[in-house]
Amino acid sequence: MLVQGNRPRQLHWYHAGPMLFGDWGTSRLYVLGLCFFHAQHSSLWFMLAMSALLIGVGWAYSIICRLYPDGGGVYSSARHKSQSLAVFGALLLGADYVVTAALSALDAFHYVDLPFFTPAVWAALSIAVLGILNIFGPTKAGAAALVAAVLTVIFSSVIGFAAVPSLAHSKITALSGSPTAWWSQFTGIILAISGVEAVANMTGIMVEPVEKTARRAIWPVLIEIVVLNLVLTLAMSAMPNKAFTENLSEEILHAMEEEKTPEEAMPFRAHRDDMLKVLASYYVGETFAKVAAVVFALLLLSAVNTAVTDLVSIQYMMARDHELPNMFAGLNKWGMPFVPLVISVIVPLLTVLLVPDVGHLADLYAIGVVGAVAVNLGSCVTTLGLPLKKWERAAMSVLAVLMLAIWFTIAYEKPHALVFAGAIVAVGLTTRWLTHQRKVREVISGTVATIGGTVTSIGQLIEQASNAGPVENTTHQVRFLVATQGSPKLVQFALDQAKSFHAEVLFLFVRHIAIPMLGPAHRPNITNDPDAQKAAEQIKQMGEASGVPVRFLYTVADNISETIVDFAVTYGVSQVIIGTSKRGTLWRTMKGDVIQGVAQHLPERTQLLIHA
Repeated sequence: MLVQGNRPRQLHWYHAGPMLFGDWGTSRLYVLGLCFFHAQHSSLWFMLAMSALLIGVGWAYSIICRLYPDGGGVYSSARHKSQSLAVFGALLLGADYVVTAALSALDAFHYVDLPFFTPAVWAALSIAVLGILNIFGPTKAGAAALVAAVLTVIFSSVIGFAAVPSLAHSKITALSGSPTAWWSQFTGIILAISGVEAVANMTGIMVEPVEKTARRAIWPVLIEIVVLNLVLTLAMSAMPNKAFTENLSEEILHAMEEEKTPEEAMPFRAHRDDMLKVLASYYVGETFAKVAAVVFALLLLSAVNTAVTDLVSIQYMMARDHELPNMFAGLNKWGMPFVPLVISVIVPLLTVLLVPDVGHLADLYAIGVVGAVAVNLGSCVTTLGLPLKKWERAAMSVLAVLMLAIWFTIAYEKPHALVFAGAIVAVGLTTRWLTHQRKVREVISGTVATIGGTVTSIGQLIEQASNAGPVENTTHQVRFLVATQGSPKLVQFALDQAKSFHAEVLFLFVRHIAIPMLGPAHRPNITNDPDAQKAAEQIKQMGEASGVPVRFLYTVADNISETIVDFAVTYGVSQVIIGTSKRGTLWRTMKGDVIQGVAQHLPERTQLLIHA
């Protein structure tokens, strides 16, 4: 019998929270400066409006996470309306991730001044280095993101507390111009909502109850962002103008000279790209500011890594759905889709070299994520079968209309942003069309490959598994779990061992995929895994020859040792058998030792047997 397992739910709120902070918290590092640049001493009103929007989006996505506990990102939710709409939304989100990576990398090197190259060149080099590291999968990126997020919260809070005595002196001016101008300025600073899409995508691996986990991930981060952003906006407005123009670097002076910045506008342009650093210097001290700048840069680079990984995930899941060529679903030995990774590095790298300005990149940023959020919200409120209360549906409808209005405003006022997002969507849709045309030609010409007996056998096993219900251990009092990729020696050893104990053997095939698997459509599927099919057929034949009852378990995971332990506990096995790994020192350094991980977390009642 074949039993296909879902990916273990290992994502806790304290894992998802830092991921969300990686977007919302990172945006603080450039949103404050951009807001001051555009609105000057009217910044508080726009930051209040931005905070209200963040609260609305955060609330709406906590509902979406409840509605879609197996993946609530735009690609998953829009599939219920139209596959084409889902692809369109995913491509818009992909455009956002491209700019997120480029913008975060560039701003990181405005916070830390490095010699020899411009910030844009350093940003491009950092994207390339992160791409090389991601060949091995995200590895310890989650832990690094958590450390960077915690340190950023601490340093930002210190700045906020130090500024409190000065907040009463904040210079707050009334909004100038027409309501149309206010709206235009507001749409120009919407740079901090894509992280919630990533959290919604992760509901499929969140610990249950998903609704509670999602709420605990979203709301603490949301409260911190809103409160501290408003405090820092007041602190920014309390600084005298001369504090912004003292000790300006030659690079900033040159940039303002090229832009022909008027003298009266210099304080608002001077630190557009490193505002939090100048706040740290003014309110706390120069040494503190230098240390804080390094921490802020590390958080920005962590955001680059997250954006690259998310961009890989989007391409991979579309390839798994046959919306992109099969080569986009190919994995290297580290469980990383190689072709999507190359694209996810090259496109942001070229973007930051071609658009080496934080303000110009900010123009490109919002159109992708605002469109994706609008599609997600619109799909939810128009799917009448979803269990939404009337007031929830009404409020989310208003929010969806608001996001659409913002999207059309950005598209109208910033045609270069529309061209940028349109180019990415056009390339994606064209590739999708060519992929579909190729499959149609294959069907018509009769060149679709038949796997023959193996597929028939696997198909029968899947049918048996679907009709079998929960796995019960009634006949056999002893059950072994064998983690294997199909090694004949290990399989035979396990069968011999089981025969002497009159035990049943569960053979677990773990397909290692390093990136996040987004949505219910991307659960494990052995019919798309020839290696697992071959292993299952071989184990079936060897089990029948030995007279030992066997079951074949198949799952996908990013952490192999945790998955083995999870299955061992779930099925109540008395012994886990693992073969010695052929993976070398590099694997163990980047991914950790599988045997050691199993040994550390396996329950005491379960024996671990290592077959050399």
